[in-house]
Amino acid sequence: DCWLPFFTLFDRYWSTPRPPIILNTEQKQFSYPDLNLRASQVQHGVERRLSWSECLDAALATVETPLVLYMQEDYFIEQAVDTAIISEMAQQMLEDSTIKHIGLTHFGAGSPILPDKRPALSRIGPRASYRLSTQAGLWRTDALQSYLRPWESGWMFELFGTVRAWKRDDLFLTLDRATTVPAIAYQHTGIVKGQWSKFVPALFEREGITVDFDKRGFYEGNSSPLERRLRLLKAITANPQVAAKSLFAR
Repeated sequence: DCWLPFFTLFDRYWSTPRPPIILNTEQKQFSYPDLNLRASQVQHGVERRLSWSECLDAALATVETPLVLYMQEDYFIEQAVDTAIISEMAQQMLEDSTIKHIGLTHFGAGSPILPDKRPALSRIGPRASYRLSTQAGLWRTDALQSYLRPWESGWMFELFGTVRAWKRDDLFLTLDRATTVPAIAYQHTGIVKGQWSKFVPALFEREGITVDFDKRGFYEGNSSPLERRLRLLKAITANPQVAAKSLFAR
């Protein structure tokens, strides 16, 4: 139910030429007029349910370019995408193989965000919180694959993948948050714990998009940072062996 709104807005706000798109699905097909879009259908031929990381790794294995722009289907674009800056950042990555990632929003990595000599860019600190993030960004395809572990969910990838990133000296950059605007503007994020965020109806009404919101309902949570940390701790301790496996993985 996110795909049609997502690609409606992508089509509206991403000017041509548009990149080829891989929609990472388990079984389903999907198409949208005038978009070069294919569904990965990574679950075909596999009896057990693949994990989030296995699905992503399988999709990345089909990517034929050295770079990939990663997004999730509930990042509903709200205004014209700055394709010029994205192309400029991609070109920098092609010319400098030491750059593994460039964040394209003001979400994602937390402090410390450090100055960098490159125009319009900052460096994501070697011990930054959420050094690995699933927010919109350019990745060197093989670098993104190298951080995946087959047993991990998306939140585990961000949490434990960040710990793995602390152990490496990979160069991660992000658009400078003091001097630039996000290249891809969206609110963080359209779906929370399987339910719609409260900002979505107004956005969809403005954009002429109709969705049956009753099927998911709306996320009512407004928890404190302490409550969120306690929930995270509970999730980690629910399977300590898996958590330890992730924590010590490189």
